[in-house]
Amino acid sequence: MLRIHSCLILLGILAIQLLSCAGSRKKTPAELQKLSFPITVVVEHEITGDVLGARLNRPFGLAVDARGLLYCVDAGNNRVIQFNSDLKPIREVGGPGSSDGLLDGPTYVVVDNELNLLITDEGNRRLSRFDSHLAFAGNVDFYDSDDPLKFGFPSGIAVTEFGELWVADQEQNRIAIFSHIGQFDRFVGDFGYSGGQVQSPEKIVHGSHGQFLVCDAGNSRIAVYDEYGNHVRNVSDDDFDYPIALTTTGGGLWVVDGSTGRLFFFSRRWQRLLVIGPQLPGTGAGLSKPSDIIALPDGRLVISDTGNDRLIICRIINAEQ
Repeated sequence: MLRIHSCLILLGILAIQLLSCAGSRKKTPAELQKLSFPITVVVEHEITGDVLGARLNRPFGLAVDARGLLYCVDAGNNRVIQFNSDLKPIREVGGPGSSDGLLDGPTYVVVDNELNLLITDEGNRRLSRFDSHLAFAGNVDFYDSDDPLKFGFPSGIAVTEFGELWVADQEQNRIAIFSHIGQFDRFVGDFGYSGGQVQSPEKIVHGSHGQFLVCDAGNSRIAVYDEYGNHVRNVSDDDFDYPIALTTTGGGLWVVDGSTGRLFFFSRRWQRLLVIGPQLPGTGAGLSKPSDIIALPDGRLVISDTGNDRLIICRIINAEQ
């Protein structure tokens, strides 16, 4: 009996040790991300001045492809700049004009699953497509000669994994949806403030679970739609004025306000956890008319600080909950 009792004690001690080891195991990066939240951002680097032979002039839309390359719409120079993963400029496309491959007042940019680049060419009322080598690959017209009032001017753009395009129409205050071959399909939303209506829509992001997040800037909110175009919810904040752009990360949602220059972070449950700006640590000038924000593969943020003719790269400082 004594031997059995001793064995039971040893087994109990072993069980406690195993439970202790299991509870103290090293957490994965994904688990750590869930246990932390941002308390500020710090500007690490700025891109300004001469870029590939021309001074950066009103940088606007941003995109990152699967290779980690960054794309920036340099609206004032009617071009799109490609940066490598070290954020060094390597190539450009565009130039002023209306011929194929040229741009007139470009705004936003997105990259599809095949690494094709799609640019909203506002002045030419079209979407310009470039392949993964930045060779011109065609246009999608944002104009109907049979119905001149059907479309206005394209703004934000998102693309699904199947190539379907969602394009914000700032003038007509709605979203136009095109098939993967560029054929117009239907509209989502219309002018107004009620659920599902929008005013001056800006950037669109295709988020998780097939949802689309639309910067309903004129209504000072984010409008959320499902993959079929049904309105799901609005995300509002008392400090929103003109929420022009957003980007999603594993931990939540970053929103930048084009009017106030403020930066917001929301949890995946739409709870606001941080607001900062227009002055950010690490830089002398505050954000002025920022127009877009994107997350890099390494977790840093890039912001188009349009009013200051610069891109700023920010490191996120987290605190454990």
